[in-house]
Amino acid sequence: MQPVMLAHESADTKPLCEWCERHPNRSCPACNARRRRAVRLVEARGLSLTETAEQMGLPIGRVERLLEEEADRRTVIQFRQDHVENAPLRRRFLERRLYDPALTAAQIARRIGTSPIQVERWLGLRPTAPKVDRSGRTYPGRILTRISVENAGRLARAMGYAPCELDGC
Repeated sequence: MQPVMLAHESADTKPLCEWCERHPNRSCPACNARRRRAVRLVEARGLSLTETAEQMGLPIGRVERLLEEEADRRTVIQFRQDHVENAPLRRRFLERRLYDPALTAAQIARRIGTSPIQVERWLGLRPTAPKVDRSGRTYPGRILTRISVENAGRLARAMGYAPCELDGC
């Protein structure tokens, strides 16, 4: 008995878009719009896959793939970080200074093109500058506990580590 292939399981996996064929590793603006529209039709309007495919003029398999891409995108977004804890970097910096006294905040600052004070702030070794608002109220400096992923990577590389070697970076 020969297996029966359903319409949404078609063997034709060729991209429907020439742009996607030419740029396989980049995000296609038209396909992104199709993905957003498919999600809107299914989630907001409550249409079935068949109705969505008919309204968009696409095969059911393509609509399913667009919805899968959106699910993947949402999964990846939940793991993306903008800021990380600076404690692992600070610990590595202090440990490294025990073995290499020449490694200072000034040396790291020269390597990444910033000031030694800023490096100490990013590592949580020095408080930020006090702030004064319009009404004259003064807010004390604070010790940073989180820094941007970009700055954490710059500091890690300047200390001689790959960012992936540090926990949380």
